[in-house]
Amino acid sequence: MKDQVNVLFVCGYGLGSSAMAEMLVKKGLVAEGVNAEVKHTAVGELNSLKEWADVVAISKKLAEGLTFDENTHLVEVVNIMDGAGIAKQIAAIVDEFYPAARK
Repeated sequence: MKDQVNVLFVCGYGLGSSAMAEMLVKKGLVAEGVNAEVKHTAVGELNSLKEWADVVAISKKLAEGLTFDENTHLVEVVNIMDGAGIAKQIAAIVDEFYPAARK
C-alpha cells in the first residue's frame, strides 16, 4: 500500500501558474493530513511524468485530447488559486484509493 501519493500539476507552459498552484496545494494537503509529493510541469513535458503521477491536476481545456493510464486520477482545476479546494479533491481520492497516505 502506498503511504505517499504523487500529485502532478499540469499547465500550458510549466511556468508560473502550475508552480503557484503546487505551492498552494502543498499547504492544503498538509492541512488535510495527506502525505504527498507534488510536482508541476508543462503539458508538453507531461509524458515523461505520466507514470510517476497518481493524481494529475489539470484544467479541462488542457486535458482534452490527452490520454491517461486508467489508474491515474484526474482533478479538474477550475481556479488555480483555490489550493484548499484542490487539496480537498485530492484528499477524497487519497481516502478512496490510497488510505495509507493519510496521516
